[in-house]
Amino acid sequence: MNTNTKAFTGEPQGGSTMSVESTAGEITPENSKAVVRKYFEVLDGGREHPASMCTDDFKFTVFGSPTIGLQESIDFGKIFFEGIPDLMHPLDELIAEGDTVAFRYHYEGTHTNELIGAAPTGNKIHYYGMGFMRVRDGKVSEFIVSPDRVSLMQQIGLLPADN
Repeated sequence: MNTNTKAFTGEPQGGSTMSVESTAGEITPENSKAVVRKYFEVLDGGREHPASMCTDDFKFTVFGSPTIGLQESIDFGKIFFEGIPDLMHPLDELIAEGDTVAFRYHYEGTHTNELIGAAPTGNKIHYYGMGFMRVRDGKVSEFIVSPDRVSLMQQIGLLPADN
């Protein structure tokens, strides 16, 4: 019997916790995917960054922008939840190998407040993104994402829409 097992209860306690069991040193694709699913459930359910699900050295990268740490990513998320208060990130596909999960998802919500310099439009927004998360010890240690920024900027009026 392995005595290095760490159990995660599955029920949010004081914010959020994991819903997987992990054995120290053993990383399975299914456990990694469960962590990513839970991350997005907590993100969308709480309307804020699920910081308790991240490692202390968490790194967040939006392709084309510098990599930032946990606190900066919390601040980044607040900007979007303020501009699109009903923002959701439904997952469309997850593929995992070991500690790395590739995902395809979309963003949906209503642009009701100022967002990255754009006055509220009231537009329903819907655009896609894809990314990777790395899971370590049952927490997210790295989040790399490539959202369709052109579609977002068109939908909130910062770029002309395609005709």
